[in-house]
Amino acid sequence: MTNNHETNNFEEQGESDVNLRDALHKYITHWRWFLISLIVAMALGYVYIKLSTPQFKIETDLLIKDDKGSLGGQTDLLKDLDLFSSDKIIDNEVQILKSYTILDKVARGLNLQTSYFGIEGVRRHEVYNDLPFKLELITPAKSIDYSTIYTVTLLNPNEAEINGKKYPVNRPFKLESGLVLLTTNPDDSSNAAKSVLEVKFNDVRDIVELYSKKLNISPISKQGTVLIITIEDAVPGKGKDFLNRLVFEYNKAAIEDKNKATSATLLFIVDRLRKLQEELGSVEKNVEQYKSSNQITDISSQSQIFLQSVQGNDIQLSKVNIQLSVIRNIENYLNNIRNEQAQVPSMLGIEDPTLLGLVNQLAETQLKRQSLLQTIPETNPIVSSVNDQIQSLRAAISQSVKNLKSGLEITKKQLDSKNASFQSVISQVPSKERGLLDVMRQQEIKNNLFTYLLQKREETEISLASTAADSRTIDVARSSRYPVKPVKSLVFLMFILGGVIVPASIIYLSDLLNFRVSKRVDIERVTKAPILAEISHSEDVSALLVASKPRSMVAEQLRALRTNLNFVIPSPDQKVILFTSSISGEGKSFISLNLGGSLALSGKRVVILELDLRKPKLHAGLEIGNEKGLSNYLIGEVDYKGIIRNIPQQENYFIITSGPIPPNPAELLVNGKIETLIEQLKQEFDYVILDAPPVGLVTDAQILAAYADAVLFIIRHNYTAKAHIHSIENFYRTKKFKNLNLVMNSIDTQGGYGYGYGYGYGYGYGYGYGGYYQEETPKKKKSFFSKMFKG
Repeated sequence: MTNNHETNNFEEQGESDVNLRDALHKYITHWRWFLISLIVAMALGYVYIKLSTPQFKIETDLLIKDDKGSLGGQTDLLKDLDLFSSDKIIDNEVQILKSYTILDKVARGLNLQTSYFGIEGVRRHEVYNDLPFKLELITPAKSIDYSTIYTVTLLNPNEAEINGKKYPVNRPFKLESGLVLLTTNPDDSSNAAKSVLEVKFNDVRDIVELYSKKLNISPISKQGTVLIITIEDAVPGKGKDFLNRLVFEYNKAAIEDKNKATSATLLFIVDRLRKLQEELGSVEKNVEQYKSSNQITDISSQSQIFLQSVQGNDIQLSKVNIQLSVIRNIENYLNNIRNEQAQVPSMLGIEDPTLLGLVNQLAETQLKRQSLLQTIPETNPIVSSVNDQIQSLRAAISQSVKNLKSGLEITKKQLDSKNASFQSVISQVPSKERGLLDVMRQQEIKNNLFTYLLQKREETEISLASTAADSRTIDVARSSRYPVKPVKSLVFLMFILGGVIVPASIIYLSDLLNFRVSKRVDIERVTKAPILAEISHSEDVSALLVASKPRSMVAEQLRALRTNLNFVIPSPDQKVILFTSSISGEGKSFISLNLGGSLALSGKRVVILELDLRKPKLHAGLEIGNEKGLSNYLIGEVDYKGIIRNIPQQENYFIITSGPIPPNPAELLVNGKIETLIEQLKQEFDYVILDAPPVGLVTDAQILAAYADAVLFIIRHNYTAKAHIHSIENFYRTKKFKNLNLVMNSIDTQGGYGYGYGYGYGYGYGYGYGGYYQEETPKKKKSFFSKMFKG
């Protein structure tokens, strides 16, 4: 039991090794095509490298300052939940850097709407720096074709030629693309004349889409806030300018976002100054008119001191009123739900550090929320946490505003009370002096308020000018010294793989689509009928090859077939051998004739019957007359003694030709005389060979099979269809042919048929035995290409 199991394992392993060797040998035999394919692939790879535009890698490093502010325990809790980790913010900044708005500003800032190309050499190359002229598209045409390329030749500083037509320089003119302006480079006047470039206009949308795909932004690590920004471009200078401009536009946009609240404050101050300037002019005119009409030059020192006290009280009251106005704006902002997305109102005059800190945090948090909403939906948990943070800030601001407002209202009441006491004192001053105090008081109030607002405007402008972006450029854009694309080693590797894959695929597909029998396994996987012998292909035209070339490979293989017949028909009484095939042209007549010749050479008396009464071939190959034959015997015209002929080239070998072609061959074979003839021949000869017609075309072979002791079915290499093997298996399984065996004929040993199967036939005949077999024809000296494409 164990021995059987081990034997089965050994057979399975051997079969697996055989299949692998067979598969490899199928490709190895076509090594010439692989060599040609690899040479062509290497040549194509070289051409590809020469024609490809080299791409350089440009890189810049940007540090994002991570300043989230603080809300006490809530911020710590969000950190623990990883809702506000650094990488979340970095993702938002990456999206902003790659946004359409930023890239559009970069494209327009660098004037990338126009591309220039040099036309020297085989490959077009883009020109970016040191341009002798510039062509600007001022107004595009309504139906502009951006694929149009203009060949521009600068004839002289005042004239240029575009696509064969002359146009002026430094003056707008019309082209197919629209209104354009051609300007020369004053720094390149020496080389400007006769300069030729190809110019192409680009759609800004296409430029943005192109650079959005080329731009690669990645953080240096998950916890870090340094962004590595890279791009690949054929012109290093253009790529460096693009990245530097990208960082500039990004910082500019960030500063504009941060300055929105400061700008609103500045706008409020400027508006107030404009109104106060009008009011101050009116008050000063009133003072002048009052003094002139009442002929007053000065007031008493006591009145002057009193006036200063009144003015100080009025200044404090004005400041309180301004602060209460700001408080009311903040209350309106907090009470209106729609203002969640609006800017926080101006905090002019508010000096409470707690309230100022809360309002600044609210403004920063709202900016953060707007930044998040550009990349993630509002339902995201991160946005929800920011919303909660905004609500808590609004509640804290509301409480602080209430407290501040209460204090300011108390202060205002005190100042109003003091102001009323001053009014009672003023009422005791003489009427003219009292009137002068009133108008001067108004003048001083407006003047002090105007001075205060001027001071605040300067402070706000300084704050606006000193705002810094939340990023810092670590390294400005720099280019690689050598091109990163195409990578020569990788290109050659890909083309080499292609050079191997293409012929391998063709061989695989040709084998997959091949419907003819090309190897032994094609037979064995379908039928269990034994393969008795395998006969190689022969170019010799001799019909009886075993006699004309007894030392040839085919002659030796026929002797092997003769030997194997002893195992198929071991009894001396079994003398009749039938030869047939699926279709015509598979070589059954050649095999049957030469097997008979081989038997005759061994001293046996052999007769072969040409039973293919429709298309006889044996007599023509042997150059024997066919006036009388089997057809005459079957109709009773002659006795079998009168139609037996000796084959001239071989002793003990006889033939009965077909005779004239009858109109009813099948009916003649069933009239009973063929059986009598075979029985008579068995008495006289050692072997009777029946060369029957193909079984796939007529029924003659099946009629004759009843008289045969063994049937040899001929299958031709690369000729017999695989579908016919199924018919053979049906014959073998149903026993329609007695003692059915197969013979493979015309095997092309160059194709590796039967490689490694170890059956002793097929592949390997003559291998390593140079000069052992007789050569069929003298070898001619072959050319290089004949050797390369042999087989």
